[in-house]
Order: sequence, then structure tokens, then C-alpha cells
Amino acid sequence: MQVALVRLSAIGDCTLVLPVVRALLRQQPELELHWIIGQAAYSLLKDCNHPRLHFVPIDKPKRIADYRALKTQLADIQFDAVLAMQASARANLIYPLFNSRRKIGFDRTRARDWQWLFTNEKIAFADEHLHDSFKRFAETLIGEPLQVTADDWVISVSEDNQQSALELSLPEQFVVINPAASKLERCWSVERYVQLIQKIKQQFNLPVILTGGPDELDKTLAKEIEEQADVINRVGKTNLQQLAAILQKAKVCIAPDTGPAHIANGVGTPVIGLYAVAPSKLSGPYLNQEYTIDKFEQAVKQFLGKEPNQISWRTRVHNRQAMDLISVDEVMAKLSSILNR
Repeated sequence: MQVALVRLSAIGDCTLVLPVVRALLRQQPELELHWIIGQAAYSLLKDCNHPRLHFVPIDKPKRIADYRALKTQLADIQFDAVLAMQASARANLIYPLFNSRRKIGFDRTRARDWQWLFTNEKIAFADEHLHDSFKRFAETLIGEPLQVTADDWVISVSEDNQQSALELSLPEQFVVINPAASKLERCWSVERYVQLIQKIKQQFNLPVILTGGPDELDKTLAKEIEEQADVINRVGKTNLQQLAAILQKAKVCIAPDTGPAHIANGVGTPVIGLYAVAPSKLSGPYLNQEYTIDKFEQAVKQFLGKEPNQISWRTRVHNRQAMDLISVDEVMAKLSSILNR
């Protein structure tokens, strides 16, 4: 069986697809999977090898010529099914390129940009984590439950990138804080991060490493924190696999709703997730939900003036003050439970 899977981004979301891919290949020994994936996510997952997994890394299509090039690249494969795991305007235009009798997409609630026009089967809706929705694609395909194991989550990091991370002169033991998310409203305040770092030093005598990407928001937050606290700033100074290697060596990762939280989740490091703008039950670090601090329902009441059962599935609290509902003491309590266990 030849199956195409389309999930280009985001990086954190692709880490949630990985265990589904591995479980599907293990349960279906006749299945060959072709994962159409974005270049950034591929750079992280490229060493997650399997003889029947074929990565097809692409840039997000922007022109008609980009879609034509992808169609030519896949022309020699007759697909039995397409798993349309990304619903966006650009991704939806990829699905007509496949000559396949089955094109499985999201349900009407979760399908963005009219995705249902480009698919002929739908997964069932549930108010569930994104990883569980990805599992539904596989289960719809094979008609039976998908058995995901702990090993299926593991992100493989090349020896070269592990070695290059060591060359960054990391401390023997440390805590990682990844301050930034994709939007400022999802970030905790600089003041809270500084207070937390000071308490980590006082209570546990552990150095703190800041991680993040090359975006201006990441670098600006890190610089403001570095000016007020004693930290090791590695923001924008690593590739994604080097970042994974650093996260793998950390005692704990503390992060808001962002890709590195999911990367840490995939390398076996405990994650303290900070959530208020969006509910962690939909996008939190999947294996670390017990350590996640979620103030979404409180934020809905306080900033939207509604009860959680009155809002739609897509509702988000677009207010920077929502993250201030998370206290430093709450994060320290979670950190203590991890470090003292």
C-alpha cells in the first residue's frame, strides 16, 4: 500500500505526527509512507529513519510552478490513500495533485480553508489533542486502533549534531527555558522569567540555558532576560537538531506553547508547559500533561467574560495579560516535583 502523508509544518506539530508514522509502519508491514514535509521540520526529523518511510521535503508552495514540480516529483507513484493532515490554503492545493481513490481530511470543524472540498473522507470530530487527531487519520485508513508506544516518540539526533552541541560548553546539569512562542501574546513576561531564574539559582543552584530560534521575537525576549539575570543565551545559535541535543541533556524544559516544548517532549526531557491563550489539552506537550500549567479556562472567564462551556472549539484568548495568570510559585512547584522525584 502506497500512502502519502501531507504535514509541512509547524515543527512542533510534525513531532506529534512522528509517533503516528512509526506506529502505522509497525502495524502495517505492507505499507510504504511518503511524508511530504516542510524543509524546517525535515531538518529536525531527517534522521528518524525507517526502510518504508520516504521523506519528501519541500518548501511551502507559493507559485503554480511549485505545485507542478511536486506533481512531477510524485508522478511515478500510484497512491492508495492520502492522509491530509494539514488544512491550509497552500496545503489544500496539494491534494488535487494525487491520483488516489482515498483522500482523508479533517472533519468540518477542524478543516481550515475549505479543506473538505479537496478530500473524500473525514475523520470524526473530537475535542482532543492534535496528536490524537493525527492518530484518527491512521485509524480511519486501517480500520483499527493505532498502538503508539513510548519508543515511537523518540526524535533521533545525529552524532554530529550531538557532538556539536557538546562543543557549546554546556554545564554538566542545567535547566532550559525557551521564552518565546510564535506570538507575543503566548509568551510569559520577562519579569516572570527573571524571577523564576533567580529562584532556580537560589533553590537548586542550577544554571539556566535560554533556547529559541532566530526570529526577532526570540532574540529580543532572550536579550531582555539576559540583561537582568545570569543565563547562558543560546537563542538563535543552534540548528534544530543541536537544539534537540541540548534539550535532551537538560534536567527540565520550561516553555510556553511553542515547538521546542514538543521537541523536548520527543527527546524524553520533562516539560513544564505554560498555557493560557490556548488550551493545553489541544496542543500541550503530550507526554508531560501532568507538569503543564493551564490557565485557559480562567482566562476565558476573566478576559472574555464567558464560561468555558459557552465558547467554540476555535476560541483563543488574545490578551497578553492572560499569561500573567501563571505565577512563578506555580512553576517552581512543578519544577520541584520533577527535580526532587
